[in-house]
Amino acid sequence: MRPGRRAVSDSGGAETPGPWRQGGGSQHSIAHHPSSAPRRLHSAGWWEVSPDAFGPTPVTQWTLSHLRRTWAVAQHPDASSSEHLGPAMLTIKLPQIFRVHQVPRIFWEDGIMSGYRHPKSSALDCVLSSFQMTNETVNIWTHFLPTWYFVWRFLVLSSSLDFCQEPYHWPLLIYLLLVCLYPFASSCAHTFSSMSARARHICYFCDYGALSLYSLGCAFAYGAYTMPDHWVSGVLHHYFVPVAAFNSFVCTSLSCYSRFPELEHPRLSKVLRTAAFVYPFLYDNIPLFCRLLFCFWSNCAWNEAMAGYCYHLLFALLTGFLFASHLPERLAPGRFDYIGHSHQLFHICAVLGTHFQLEAILCDVCSRRAWLQGRLPAPGLPGTFGTAGLAFLGNAAIIGAFTAALPRVPGSFVSPPSVPSEAGRSREL
Repeated sequence: MRPGRRAVSDSGGAETPGPWRQGGGSQHSIAHHPSSAPRRLHSAGWWEVSPDAFGPTPVTQWTLSHLRRTWAVAQHPDASSSEHLGPAMLTIKLPQIFRVHQVPRIFWEDGIMSGYRHPKSSALDCVLSSFQMTNETVNIWTHFLPTWYFVWRFLVLSSSLDFCQEPYHWPLLIYLLLVCLYPFASSCAHTFSSMSARARHICYFCDYGALSLYSLGCAFAYGAYTMPDHWVSGVLHHYFVPVAAFNSFVCTSLSCYSRFPELEHPRLSKVLRTAAFVYPFLYDNIPLFCRLLFCFWSNCAWNEAMAGYCYHLLFALLTGFLFASHLPERLAPGRFDYIGHSHQLFHICAVLGTHFQLEAILCDVCSRRAWLQGRLPAPGLPGTFGTAGLAFLGNAAIIGAFTAALPRVPGSFVSPPSVPSEAGRSREL
């Protein structure tokens, strides 16, 4: 008998062909038919996989090697037979994935019909789920990987720019730190949002706060390096960053509040959340809009910074459209549950827009330095790190206040129905 290719079932001497044998005492097996494997794959609790099972197999079997796995190597003697199953086998424990009607409403996403994680997952399960194909997996990675790209860019710039001794670079330093923060906060929010309804709200409160602070970082960079020439040292320039700090409080408050009417009034919730992020975006980009318009009217020289800002605005508009429209899953519910739904595309466009924004700001930092330093005083600690620190503490206080109000959020303490667990018993969600 070829080791690992035939397994003796738990109930007797009948053999189950192929590399797959279901654990937990079940006598069923997965046929090597691509249409039958997915149905059994989602209902199974865990599978035992022989070492040669990762050859050319159907797609559903191949993807198991990319799912969340708990590896345990052990010998498998059979008590009812003198034969042993051969060399050590790999045990993969797969989590249960749920459909939309099996989870509480607070976890539902528009147009997403399947791929939901258990709504009371442990922190470890949430981390491991990032290696399993769910409707949140791509959301997690499309912001987790860019976080380390921006960290790498920050470290490279730190080796060539003196952020400590040159006040001219302090606004850029604040911007870079917040650029690294917002995708990391988003990735963490998508990772741990399935621990409970309350944890879901808290995770996205922190996500909204990070986005609000990112908008403040944009204001720091635009106010220091991108302001149109004839606006430098003007009234708007003087109050530009303080108003942006106030806007971050408005953005965080409005976006956090939008989660409260989410179940009873979903359209109102969506409008409030969209307005919360459109408003600071429009304010932060006032200098950029005016600079682009003046450049077009006066036929100024086109440089890399202007091209980068145009690409940034293009991806920002795509980001807003995808966030508000829920396309394409709105047109074909269930077809884009795992790959291709609007939130994944929203993440990708946001990261690309930030990349082009960063490159354009760096161009202005270098090309306009002599001109700006001749007309502006050096940035001081109160106007840079002092303002950023107060904004951080203020946004943290707002998040804390909304967290304290969570028991009044519909769905935060609802007892959902029971659903079958992987062992066939019912488990309270």
